[in-house]
Amino acid sequence: MRKHEVDALTGLATYSALLDYLEEEGSEIRTVSPEVLYIEIDEPARFNDAFGYDTDKRILLYFSENISTLLEDELFVRIGVYSFVIAKKKPSRPGELKLLADKIVNQLREPMNLEGNLLYMTASIGIASSVSLNSGATLVRQAEYAMKKAKREGTNRIVVCHENGAFSFEHELKLLRDLPKAIENGEIYFVYQGQYSYTEKTFTGAEMLARWEHPELGNIPPNIFIPLAEKSGMITPLMNKTLIEVSKMYRELEQRGLQSFSIALNLSFQVLMEESFLDNVRFILDAYALKERPLTFEIMEDTIPDHLESFTSRLDEVKRLGFSLAVDDYGTGHTSLRYLLHFPIDYLKIDRSFVHNIHRDRRNFLLFKSMIDMADALGLKVIAEGVETREEDSVLQRFGEIIVQGYLYCKPLRQEALLALL
Repeated sequence: MRKHEVDALTGLATYSALLDYLEEEGSEIRTVSPEVLYIEIDEPARFNDAFGYDTDKRILLYFSENISTLLEDELFVRIGVYSFVIAKKKPSRPGELKLLADKIVNQLREPMNLEGNLLYMTASIGIASSVSLNSGATLVRQAEYAMKKAKREGTNRIVVCHENGAFSFEHELKLLRDLPKAIENGEIYFVYQGQYSYTEKTFTGAEMLARWEHPELGNIPPNIFIPLAEKSGMITPLMNKTLIEVSKMYRELEQRGLQSFSIALNLSFQVLMEESFLDNVRFILDAYALKERPLTFEIMEDTIPDHLESFTSRLDEVKRLGFSLAVDDYGTGHTSLRYLLHFPIDYLKIDRSFVHNIHRDRRNFLLFKSMIDMADALGLKVIAEGVETREEDSVLQRFGEIIVQGYLYCKPLRQEALLALL
């Protein structure tokens, strides 16, 4: 293996050294699959406010030193801000890194003693192996893909991606390549799900949702292509297209005398915090006559950051442009009541998990009621998501002035179908 520089913070090998390690014998016939373990620590920077601005760096050092004690002849690499890779070219037995991953998770369950402060860290781990190694980079990406799947499943999770799971990675690469033209040529289109007001006994708004009908792969779910758009930098062009399309919808609504009908859009945290975001929005406001339209931006609760000063400031700027703001999927993230006091928001969208079987599950009923009481105290409007049965609807009607959204009232519809319904 050729010499490469090491990471300045941890002293570990770098990505280029990792690729050399995996590929220097890539032409030989393999009898044992090389294995790669990809681990990402969950947001150590959240401790910086309490224990000093460089706490995350000290955590990385502590973590790398502890993990090193578990290693034998594996290569240990720092690959990202909070990410590490452990590679073993010739495991003595299949699944060797899975045993190592279990040890790492067990180690993480013990508190970290950082200068007398006990901190609990969590991580997500993905593992990939391949007999027919095409490239070290592909194997690392497969392990990263598995790590992201583990992160979606919870904390301190381990997901193993075997060679027959490589389709998911190749699938992702194809979607990344096809995404720019999909935005331009109309493969990505929009549907609207109506929002029904109990007090007005009519639809008073709708949520606008993006859909992708791929010519080869068929329907691609938003939870797949939206993160890809964020990762590839295409989320801003997609948001611009969304705003242009919603301006056309408002013109159609106005022609039908529905000026007060509101439309809600999901707003990516990444787009919101881009330096050019406000300038883009101002341009579209002027060019497409969106000023003073009843438009709401929805921010998913689990994307709200721990460092809130710049985030809250940006929300204030959006409000000054005349838009409403909503916290989406409320109840699934970590937003504290103190944060809600300071956010300039107008709506809480209560996650469907609290609506499902609310007529049968007393705990769901009590949780839902507590969120309604809190929203009333803060002067916030409430939208309940995922209303699918008449029994659920009957319970929700007890809460009076709320808005409901779900298949019972309206499935996601193309623009023409929604206008016909209205």
